[in-house]
Amino acid sequence: MLPVKPFHRAKSRLATWPGTSREKLAHAFFRDTLEAVLGTADVAHVIVVTGDREAGAEARSQGATVVYDPSYGLNAAIRMAASYADTLAGRRPIAVLTADLPALRSTELNDVLASAATHDQAFLADHRGEGTTLLSASRPRWLNPAFEQGSRRRHRHGGAVEITDLQAPSVRLDVDTLDDLRLAHRLGVGRHTRAVFESAVQLPSTSHR
Repeated sequence: MLPVKPFHRAKSRLATWPGTSREKLAHAFFRDTLEAVLGTADVAHVIVVTGDREAGAEARSQGATVVYDPSYGLNAAIRMAASYADTLAGRRPIAVLTADLPALRSTELNDVLASAATHDQAFLADHRGEGTTLLSASRPRWLNPAFEQGSRRRHRHGGAVEITDLQAPSVRLDVDTLDDLRLAHRLGVGRHTRAVFESAVQLPSTSHR
């Protein structure tokens, strides 16, 4: 599952980068994340929960299911989509992944999902060690999202097991700040984010995937 905030409201902390608009960056991050998820071997079905029409249309065009987000908050949107997933296949595992992972690699995501599958509930902390980029449950109804600030601590206290046996840098690197953007560019971003960089007036760094 990918929760996607409307692009015009996303990534406010990237507004200071003179290279391009934060809306274009958020859009590119989503497209690269979605493509990597769709290319992951152990992912059987993708649900995108969003109130953004463009994101929804693109997700449908690539075979994903779209659940409309009425903007009651991120965790409420995830719970709503999990309830929908439960009606589709309640006995199958589910994972929520943030949609701002422009350097995401399908092989690394597959490794994280395999590790998560050994627990009823599991999560992967972000590269800062404060937030969460992936939360999973062996049944949709067991998913207990506590995203937003300090989510690593909240997910741990909520009973989810932290995945610590993998580095998985591309799955941990959610981009919120200019420093994150530079890290992602050095790690190697997907084609949509790379296209934004190549058309930008000023690049955050010089390396490519």
